[in-house]
Amino acid sequence: MRPEAPTPTSPARALRRLGKRMLPQVPLALVIVAAGVFNIVDGAQLGVPGLQAVSALGSLSSELSTLGSTAQVILGVLRVLAGAGLLWHLVAAWTVSVVLLMVTLAVNVAQWRWGAGFVLQALLLTTLLLTRRHFTRSTIVAQVLFSVSGILGVLCYGALGSFLFGQGFNPPIRDWATAFYFTVVTLSTVGYGDISPVSPHARLFAISLLVFGLGVFASAIASAVGPKLAGEFSRLFKPKETRMQFEDHIILVGEGAIALNTADELTRRGAEFVRIVETRAGSQTGDDHVVEGDATDEKVLQGAGIRRARLLIAAREDDGENAFIVLGAKELNPELKVLAVASSPRPIRRLKLARADLVFSPAAVGSRLLADVAQGRPVAPEFDDLLDSGHAPAA
Repeated sequence: MRPEAPTPTSPARALRRLGKRMLPQVPLALVIVAAGVFNIVDGAQLGVPGLQAVSALGSLSSELSTLGSTAQVILGVLRVLAGAGLLWHLVAAWTVSVVLLMVTLAVNVAQWRWGAGFVLQALLLTTLLLTRRHFTRSTIVAQVLFSVSGILGVLCYGALGSFLFGQGFNPPIRDWATAFYFTVVTLSTVGYGDISPVSPHARLFAISLLVFGLGVFASAIASAVGPKLAGEFSRLFKPKETRMQFEDHIILVGEGAIALNTADELTRRGAEFVRIVETRAGSQTGDDHVVEGDATDEKVLQGAGIRRARLLIAAREDDGENAFIVLGAKELNPELKVLAVASSPRPIRRLKLARADLVFSPAAVGSRLLADVAQGRPVAPEFDDLLDSGHAPAA
């Protein structure tokens, strides 16, 4: 018996798969964490040599110096936490990152600074907004942590800014208690009128505090009750999408001939199933039944309802990819039954080692059926419609 030859995996395919796993969260997280470290170092006046060597990132630290060293350190810590959260695709980390960038941009605008730091922040903010769909993971611990951190950060920002621009208010703000009082009154939109900003810088600061502070509070509330409200609105205004939330359904992965024919057969039999394809182009299944993306990605599998499914069919044309899909599916739902398609009998053992419950090789089954036909052996009646004639040729 010949030893099994490993299924070749293209280096380009492996690099492409690695890139999909790293983008966009890894580069975004690294830049935001680096900026946060610069804020902490500069705010704490640690005097690390070469801080300004990277001019764009270094300028992020000096631009927040207007708010005071304490605010720099606080905002720097929040940036580091948010950057780390981006690596885990946390929506709360994405929200905090956006708010912090908007606060920093507001400080730049108030100081009329349009240098490399402003450009970098604008690019980061734009990139975060464009890649919002990549940050969908939500956990209770992360929601509480980032919500509390965001609220504390805004309160510190408001108190420090009010104290810093104190001479621009009427009456002037000269102590921390008054600065904190003005922050709370502004964020609550009560507006007693006993303290009013009169200088241009104080007015710009009050506007930024109101806009970004309300944004943080709204984000904190939305992170807690948003999923529930989204589900209610979806049921009210998108009943069709609600019907597509299958239970006990089949997930079919693949775009090749095997996957297409399996989808046609499942449709003919009226089975409830969802297809995962890398691109919708050429898909003959209704859009309501299709999830677009990489089936090795946890978010894509969750979008197909893997926790509610009863069976997953990994029918990609690459055996290695099918093995990755099996591993990811079993990790998310250990009770799920997984059927893996093998291109030949050789990868069957490896797919079983990947925890596939059943491995099926259409090529091997087809070759045996052809051999039976060639030798004149009887063919099962359910295959009669796939043959030109119900009578096999003589051996």
